[in-house]
Amino acid sequence: YRRVAKSLAKRVPGLELYVFSDRDITTNKARVESALDGADAFFGSLLFDFDQVEWLREKIDSIPLRLVFESSLELMGKTQIGTFQMDPSGKSKGPPAPVKAILSKFSGGKEEDKMVGYLSFLKIGPKLLKWLPGKKVRDLRNWLTIYSYWNEGGENNVEQAFAYLCDQYIFETTSKQEALVETPPTGVYHPNHKGYFANSGEYLKWHRKNCSVLPDDAPVVALLLYRKHVITKQIYIDQLIGWFEDAGLRPIPIFINGVEAHTIVRDQLTTNHEQAQRQLGNVQVPSLRPDAVQVEAIVNTIGFPLVGGPAGTMEGGRQAEVAKAILSAKNVPYTVAAPLLIQDMAGWTRDGIGGLQSVVLYSLPELDGAIDTVALGGLVGDDIFLAGERAQALTKRLWKWINLRRK
Repeated sequence: YRRVAKSLAKRVPGLELYVFSDRDITTNKARVESALDGADAFFGSLLFDFDQVEWLREKIDSIPLRLVFESSLELMGKTQIGTFQMDPSGKSKGPPAPVKAILSKFSGGKEEDKMVGYLSFLKIGPKLLKWLPGKKVRDLRNWLTIYSYWNEGGENNVEQAFAYLCDQYIFETTSKQEALVETPPTGVYHPNHKGYFANSGEYLKWHRKNCSVLPDDAPVVALLLYRKHVITKQIYIDQLIGWFEDAGLRPIPIFINGVEAHTIVRDQLTTNHEQAQRQLGNVQVPSLRPDAVQVEAIVNTIGFPLVGGPAGTMEGGRQAEVAKAILSAKNVPYTVAAPLLIQDMAGWTRDGIGGLQSVVLYSLPELDGAIDTVALGGLVGDDIFLAGERAQALTKRLWKWINLRRK
């Protein structure tokens, strides 16, 4: 993001982008407050800490343009761009009836799939709204366009999001709007393969052929990765995949935005138990895909609830029954193993895992049915550090869970 800020300064003279992490609100509050004072726009993402959220809600109230994504509902409720606003529940105060009708077509009728449907709507929403009249629709279209750039990730898209916001609402620029650089919303990643696999079956064929050190009966473990970390090439991703393979486990590194976690587990992963139940006529997941791959364990490296992920609610257990039903159908170990992204390594070593971090990694996943949690590392400066001994601890525990089921 700091590279984006430097690039924007050259591309759009007069536009200043100040970049902070959530930790700066605590450690460098005066500088954050100075940047907010008189700002034309505020942009925030992945902000959940109660004290930080309450402080920000007050400080950004006078800023005319406010865009908050994948954060606490209380903070997302401050979103305002032109005439488009959010209410405290994180829902629009009033998309026109045609827009609501369009949105309703993307969730398949399932409450838990609405956020996934919304991401699908992002792909075509701005184009559809182009044909609806009125300033309110224009502002909603602009919000969707900006979020599309942000959600796709990557430096080019993030830079375009800010340039577009500036051109539409702050001052006219001579900067040309660039097309969205799209990457799949979900897919399978491996550092030794160029690009992404469209599905897990395709990936497993490749992996069995190209990773000959693993025996054919090596346990297959689904590894749910945060998509933005894959797209931005966070080093810990490759390291974690390597640790799994070195331990004799065959990972399926599936990247997701977070909101699709339950649909991936529900529809694209299956198990010996689920297949046996289906043969007996007990179909617990009607939406299971014919090409679903069999796994012996599932590891979520994001945390948060299985249904909704970081973009869902922090209200404990709201969709826990849905998550329990999905995990019960699979009936294999579901583990959360993630680096600490809300606190740094020094704070973890000194104070242990903090309150909000423990909610994200322990409390919310346990309500869904997670049986184990392993902290894999934490922040060192702005970098995510993976502790090797923690990754080893994870793979050893997975082997124990798997062997227990195999007996």
